[in-house]
Amino acid sequence: MLPALAAAGFLTALGTLLLVGGAFARRAFTPAHPRPGWLALGFALLVLGAALEVGWTLSDLGFLTFPDVLAYVTTTAPGRAALTAVMGGALLLAAELSGWPGWLSVLPAALFLWGVAGEGHGGSHGPGTRVLTVLHVGAMGVWLGGVLALLTVPGPTPALARRFTPVALTCVALLVGTGILLTVRHAGNLLALPESLYGRTLLVKLGVAALTLLAAVLVRRAFARGRAVRRHLALETLLLLGVLGVSAALGTTSPPTHGEHAHTTAPP
Repeated sequence: MLPALAAAGFLTALGTLLLVGGAFARRAFTPAHPRPGWLALGFALLVLGAALEVGWTLSDLGFLTFPDVLAYVTTTAPGRAALTAVMGGALLLAAELSGWPGWLSVLPAALFLWGVAGEGHGGSHGPGTRVLTVLHVGAMGVWLGGVLALLTVPGPTPALARRFTPVALTCVALLVGTGILLTVRHAGNLLALPESLYGRTLLVKLGVAALTLLAAVLVRRAFARGRAVRRHLALETLLLLGVLGVSAALGTTSPPTHGEHAHTTAPP
């Protein structure tokens, strides 16, 4: 069941980057790009990820009827988180398609991220940890969504790269800061990370993230020299997708400070 849940988590992460990252890129530095179809695809992946997660969880528990599904998404913490994420994603998509003001779009984006943050380990240590997870997931989505926007926009220019640089640096700072705090809360003793499966998986994630930062430096140099920009952007995108993949696996691995994973919660 864990590989299936990891796959569902990866689909949710892809949906997050296309929806949140795409919406931010359209408003911040690549107007009207990515196109609404990319945002709709992100929402579809989000719904698919949530449906697979709920379906596989209930199937593993032996609850297969519609009342079971309804009870799960309304009375359990992971079920309510999945429902909140889908509702927030639908509102964010509607906001982008309808041209809501930017400040108003922040509200559905926050609702969406709050739901996503509660589907895994982020909902297991109280609201403080969940807020940290919101910031962590949001920063990752904006960074990867921005890189993907630069990769696919017709004629990426140094001016676009300069507009995205402070956004990327802010995202990296948020990822580092929230990542350290979340690691302490989930793993406890940082020196003992190699002793647990969760810790070893986290170290792999950190290694891929370090390679991503190196790729980002290469992207900056490519823009400065005016050559091989898309190739380096593609490398950074692939490495960021690798981070998402490891993060999805990490979300199904029980941290040393946890008991049973939250997904084992059954509907009443």
